[in-house]
Amino acid sequence: MNISLYIALRYWRAKSADRFGRLVTHLASSGIVLGVMALIIVLSVMNGLESHQKQQVLSNIPHAVVMKKDGYIGRDIYSKELPNLMGSVELENITPINTTNVILQTAQGVNAGRVIGISQFSDDNLLSQFDSNQFEQLLPTGEFKLIIGSELADNLGLRIGDKVRIMITENSNYTPFGRVPVQRLFSVSGIYDSYNDVSSYQVFANLSDIGRLMRIKPEVVQGVRLFLKDPFQITELSTVFPENEWKIDDWRSQKGEFFQAVRMEKNMMGLLISLIIVVAVSNIITSLSLMVLDKQGEIAILQTQGLTKRQVRRIFILQGFLVGITGTLIGTLIGLLITLNLDSIVNLINPQGVFLPTELSAAQITIIVVFSLLLSLLSTIYPAYRAAKIEPAEALRYE
Repeated sequence: MNISLYIALRYWRAKSADRFGRLVTHLASSGIVLGVMALIIVLSVMNGLESHQKQQVLSNIPHAVVMKKDGYIGRDIYSKELPNLMGSVELENITPINTTNVILQTAQGVNAGRVIGISQFSDDNLLSQFDSNQFEQLLPTGEFKLIIGSELADNLGLRIGDKVRIMITENSNYTPFGRVPVQRLFSVSGIYDSYNDVSSYQVFANLSDIGRLMRIKPEVVQGVRLFLKDPFQITELSTVFPENEWKIDDWRSQKGEFFQAVRMEKNMMGLLISLIIVVAVSNIITSLSLMVLDKQGEIAILQTQGLTKRQVRRIFILQGFLVGITGTLIGTLIGLLITLNLDSIVNLINPQGVFLPTELSAAQITIIVVFSLLLSLLSTIYPAYRAAKIEPAEALRYE
């Protein structure tokens, strides 16, 4: 065994006479355990919450709406007109769309909303509750029928069969009385339920009916909606669709601030808990410095027997690093065990049942372990340098 490693292990396992030094060493190791454990648990919970929100919030809205800047897309040949997305993103679904902002007016009040033209119920996940065979009955071409959200129906007092006036503010007719928005009476043919806020403003109509109101020919559509397997791949679309030809409106315009807040909160929590490791690692400096003072005589004797200054430095670097390795490994194991059994632990503490989704990230765990070990290694440099500066003649003068 290497002589420096052998002495470092002896010092690490030996019970020093300096009780305060032993206490500081135990505090350093315990702090690293707590810091690493807390980082793994907290970041895993934040990852789980982010993934859960991604599924709940983004599963029912289109992840991107792609339109041409200088024209329309063929309704039946849109897949041929779009760039090849294979290799850039994983598509779950792609559907044609005509959409515009509207004003909905009834005898009960007025509400701003957005109407989306669809050609079948499978075009939108919000309409999965409807039977696909009923599409021609609920949204037949030319009859100007609507499917609205439950929250919007409550706000406007609408029921199936009621009439609602749709006014398209983006298109207008010029009359002797001035500019009047395009408007049309629609009848409510269905009401969809959703726990998201989209049910308060989003309505669905036949693709051709909305196209007629927007003066779009039946054989073309405004654009397409993309549903991705991973909504966070939306950043890759800019490399596929040139900005001078295509306009992309993705989910970040509606929900981007929410996920930015979640990400910022995760980063801040990680930074704050990392301070536990920093404080614990600083105790390694204190404990090694105390040991250098306690072992001056032994270091001097070892030097007289041929131990070089480099080997002396290596003794204390390895000893401090052993404290860091031990704390990091124990903290990692405890953190993984608690994370994998967090539901059972929370149910024992709170029998009412609090759902805490977790998601372990191998990359994050690797970064935490490397960060802890690197700080432990850096903390040993100063005490090791001080130990190597000991001169045998001065240390043994009064022995």
